[in-house]
Amino acid sequence: MGPPGRPKSEKARSAVLAAALELVRDHSYAALTIEGIAARAGVAKTTIYRSWPSKAAVVMDAVFSESDPRLEFPDTGSVREDLRLQMARVAALFTSPEFSKPYVGLLAESQHDPALAEALHHWLISARRTGAAQVLRRGVARGELRADLDVELAIDALYGALYYRLLISHEPLSAEYAHAVLEAVFTGLAAPGSA
Repeated sequence: MGPPGRPKSEKARSAVLAAALELVRDHSYAALTIEGIAARAGVAKTTIYRSWPSKAAVVMDAVFSESDPRLEFPDTGSVREDLRLQMARVAALFTSPEFSKPYVGLLAESQHDPALAEALHHWLISARRTGAAQVLRRGVARGELRADLDVELAIDALYGALYYRLLISHEPLSAEYAHAVLEAVFTGLAAPGSA
């Protein structure tokens, strides 16, 4: 599954993406249909099928459009602050119904759809991990983090707790929780004498 297409009209594209997010938020991913998206967006089904091969592709494009600008990593000059700010944004996004229900629906569907799983990994998850890795490598280069830091393991430790609350425990997820996770993990990441 490649990157989502573009309808000829940006207005139609925006209407389709908004309709998909509204329907998933109001009902569920499983109940979502191309027909329902078309009706809510006020476009023909063919308009959708010309640009997206499936409902998963529509929702993925909508989720990507919604999340991409909100999940950028800052560069404040402090790796701890960069992570604190970005993890708080992730927590806020994960608790936003416009994002969380569609995203969880995609993650669930991807367990049974290898093409969707690959697309999600490539277009959403991999991009976020790359950003996190850059922040952590900057921290190593500036002497804030351990020189022998396992970057991939650090990403798992920092963000795995947020995903656990989103997908498994359904315990409250907040900026305060994200900060507590960062503080608990950061001790193991920090260069000696810099924590």
